[in-house]
Amino acid sequence: MSDQAPETQNADRLADTPALRRIARWLPFAMMGHFIVGVPALLISLVVAYGTFVQAGATQRMQQAAAWPFVAYQTGNYTADGQRLVNLSLTNNGLGPAIIGAVEVSFRGRALRSPVDLLTACCGYREGQAMQLRTSAIVNVALRPGEELMFMSLPAVTANAGMVDRLDAVREQIKVRACYCSIFDDCWTIEGPQVKPRPVKACPTNWTVWRQR
Repeated sequence: MSDQAPETQNADRLADTPALRRIARWLPFAMMGHFIVGVPALLISLVVAYGTFVQAGATQRMQQAAAWPFVAYQTGNYTADGQRLVNLSLTNNGLGPAIIGAVEVSFRGRALRSPVDLLTACCGYREGQAMQLRTSAIVNVALRPGEELMFMSLPAVTANAGMVDRLDAVREQIKVRACYCSIFDDCWTIEGPQVKPRPVKACPTNWTVWRQR
């Protein structure tokens, strides 16, 4: 129990009232000061976070560009040393490896499944006929930067007499389209000896896939 008289307690409370009023009057300014100090700090934090995000995106794009494959289809009829060899090939002219997905070969609008099917359709090959044909697997293989892979070639040898001339005459009518992906799973398709690949989300699954044999 307090020994202080009620009158004294009331006087103390009244004496404190002006101080409380002064504190209450300055309290909004103090809060505003904290707000003014905090806003720049928040803005700086947001700018730093945005800069970090932009830098991370730029770094990722640089990594993707450094590993960007660029696959092109081409056909030829002679080797570098002058030997006649009618061939179909894919070349990676990019900076990174290319993982070849689906490849489709067609002649006069008809998709074909193998080199034998192509020679039968274009060049008079008959089942059981002797010939020398060189083929390589092209689907689901990786092409290094600068690598060329002939997936079909027909040399000018006695066994291929006649067929080499016919294949050479129609090789520009052979249409090849291929899908390939980078190591980052970015994918593109090409059709014929075009310059610019077309980006796709994934390699098509409805093509007539070319087989080595």
